[in-house]
Amino acid sequence: MKRVFTKTHRENISKSCKGRIGIWKGKKMPKNSLYKNMQTHIRFKVPLDWLLQFDDIEKLKCLNRAITPRDIRFKVDTKWYKEYVLKFYNDKQFNDIYSRWLAGGKKDKYLMPTIDHINPKAKNGDNQLSNLQFLTWFENRAKNDMPIVVWQKLKENIKDYLI
Repeated sequence: MKRVFTKTHRENISKSCKGRIGIWKGKKMPKNSLYKNMQTHIRFKVPLDWLLQFDDIEKLKCLNRAITPRDIRFKVDTKWYKEYVLKFYNDKQFNDIYSRWLAGGKKDKYLMPTIDHINPKAKNGDNQLSNLQFLTWFENRAKNDMPIVVWQKLKENIKDYLI
């Protein structure tokens, strides 16, 4: 049975923790610890040495977030996940979007990298890597369920649709 804390009990816990300095405050966690933590928290069974081949853990986190949103998870296996990371970690389009997002301090959600289905799932698209690309959050929302051919034409003539 789950124990329910009273409001007073929560306040007491909060008071006792005030002013406490975390063990890693002001220090940098060792690289191995960061990657072990990631290995523990992702839902795929990948070896630590496989993760360690990627220098930028923040980029890996971004790739993981793209396929694990709160509302829908990609239903894929570990083999697919490894191929996904290998494909997009050095992908030019992903890296351009990721760099622009970082340059803004990760504060502009409209620039955040998001995964997009080239042929939308609503139009019989699937999760195969050849059907995936990265777009900014804004472009992904604007594209919605348009096939890529329609979206490209719209982008070329966007001035016609704006006041």
